[in-house]
Amino acid sequence: MNIDYDPFFSEHRENPYPTYAELRRSAPVYWAERSKTWVVSRYDDVMSVLKDTTRFSSDAMATVLVGATPRRSYDGAPGAPRPSVVTSDPPVHTALRNLVNRGFTPRQIAAWKPEVEAIVDDCIATMRAKKSFDLVADLTNPMPVIVIANVLGVDPSRYTDFRKWATTITMGMNGSKRHLGFVGSGAAAASGEMSKYLAEIIERKTSDSGHDLISVLVRAKEGDVLTAQEAIIFANLLLFAGSETTTNLIGNAICALLQHPETLSRVQANLELIAPTIEETLRWDPPVQYLFRRATEDVQIADTIIPEGAIVTVLLGSANRDEAACGSDAAEFKIDRKMVNPHLAFGFGTHFCLGAALARMEATAALQRVIPLLGHARRTSDAVNYIDSFQFRGPASLPMEWS
Repeated sequence: MNIDYDPFFSEHRENPYPTYAELRRSAPVYWAERSKTWVVSRYDDVMSVLKDTTRFSSDAMATVLVGATPRRSYDGAPGAPRPSVVTSDPPVHTALRNLVNRGFTPRQIAAWKPEVEAIVDDCIATMRAKKSFDLVADLTNPMPVIVIANVLGVDPSRYTDFRKWATTITMGMNGSKRHLGFVGSGAAAASGEMSKYLAEIIERKTSDSGHDLISVLVRAKEGDVLTAQEAIIFANLLLFAGSETTTNLIGNAICALLQHPETLSRVQANLELIAPTIEETLRWDPPVQYLFRRATEDVQIADTIIPEGAIVTVLLGSANRDEAACGSDAAEFKIDRKMVNPHLAFGFGTHFCLGAALARMEATAALQRVIPLLGHARRTSDAVNYIDSFQFRGPASLPMEWS
């Protein structure tokens, strides 16, 4: 097999995993000429990059996806917003992470559970009122966006706007319109519209006594707080990335079960198997396929020197199927798998996903209600069309009808 892989081209989007396997075997550090990036595919190498925040900067998440200028340090100038938790490095990242963690304590996540379950129930009721339905359009798309809107304290009835903005930004950053640039693709305009809406909300919340996440993070009650601009950046991130990844996690889990009917029957008979089903989905078909880092100095990985300033693509989707880390059956979907190494679907170390616990809770609530219903419905198409993104992975639609 001749390897011709690039993170931003569509040849392998429908099923990237055979190419990942070949990369691990033949070119664990691979130069993707078209995108000018080094691609790292083996579990141990991906883990080493994610853990090393000194030699691999997360500012690449901004430079690659939106074309921002690399900025290694934050000078603390008055009025200058800190980078986001996704694009910053310690110590700036540490301060930001400690601040926003206030809104994602285990107690707070647990408090959101009844609201999440009610939102799922509303979506299920909509599905059951129809003869035919789409699990993506009727459940996995709206539910996470409405949850995040409620968490932030913004109007959940604007769901269609949030989803429209997120879809446009995704296509412009890492989808079919990426070649047009962040501005030419419409992603910049969509981001601007969302930021304008959030700015108006945040201005009101700096003085009110609400208990939503934005109010908690912008009110000066516990030392450091987010500035208005930082709050806009953070709210953008949650509405976009927080909903997109959860949507794809739930969709990928349903797809995996539909592709493995014996496993689906086991889970339908014992809903306690939903937790391992979610973890195996995160490993086997993660909603985020790769991340970016920038080498801050010459670094050797395997037998290759990655030069200072180079962009590195770390393939989470490949690392999670590395036989050396996950066993010889890593390519199989097995919900009773005993993992020796953690899957990397939520990243690792300093940048481990802030919303991982919330995503797991949302996925659990959705699957607990959907999986029993799958025995009373059938798919109207066996084909799975994936969303318009190279970095994110999930079904764009799952049309079904009641049987």
